Amino acid sequence: MKIENIQKVLTFLEDNYHRQIEPEELEAVSNYSYRNIQRIFSAILLETIGNFCTRLKLENAYKQLIYTNNTIVAIAYDVGYSNNQSFAKAFKNKFEITPLQARQNRKPLFEEYIKGKENDLSFIDFEYEYKEKIQVYSKTLISNNYNNVAINELWDAIIEENKTIPPYNCFGVIVDQPIISDKEKSRYEACIGNCVSPKLYLSKAIFGGWYAKYIHLGDFDKIEETYRKIYYRWLYESDYELGTSPIIEQYIDDEKSPDQLRTAIYVPVKRKLSK
Repeated sequence: MKIENIQKVLTFLEDNYHRQIEPEELEAVSNYSYRNIQRIFSAILLETIGNFCTRLKLENAYKQLIYTNNTIVAIAYDVGYSNNQSFAKAFKNKFEITPLQARQNRKPLFEEYIKGKENDLSFIDFEYEYKEKIQVYSKTLISNNYNNVAINELWDAIIEENKTIPPYNCFGVIVDQPIISDKEKSRYEACIGNCVSPKLYLSKAIFGGWYAKYIHLGDFDKIEETYRKIYYRWLYESDYELGTSPIIEQYIDDEKSPDQLRTAIYVPVKRKLSK
């Protein structure tokens, strides 16, 4: 199975995890038999399609619990559970806490992430920006906790494939939230605005909505320090209610030396909070 076919299956599952997906639907998306899809999917993602969809349900529910004020019942229905009891049982089996405890423990969860770095943190500036949807060409990488070496290797390959065309916009979609997701299955999407061979990529839309735009200055290997500042401000200042769509990075000035690089970090905003 071609890699673009697996990417199509992956995108279809990400868009439809909250409902019952029939084998015939995946066959239509990939042009392969369901048996072959299952075999190849499990070999690449190290989990079955069913387990993948269940994980997405619960991880997206966790995001809503800590990012939004949606009721637990509403969250259960939104991610595809028919009742709150089955949702609560599945959630506790995976995370070893109840949905209510997850909501109540939001602050300690993020405090653990910034723990030991408090003296280096300050309230980082940001600006609100509305981003229209744009079409891009994408390749997906699954790595352990967004491994920078693997991400850099993916970008090196993409740049080599497209070295004959004019400069193009480059984006990284941070699909998962490592604080709550299975770190070893972190999904990263490298996206470009133009490419030489579209058949080697998945065409998809990114953005579409309001974002809090932050700027990371310097070496990309140190970008996690900026993320700690972003969550530090959100945790203690609460300028906005976070959205549950992925964070998107835009890579700017890639021709400069590492200490001069700029990366725009677009954090999805569900609603601004009045002060």
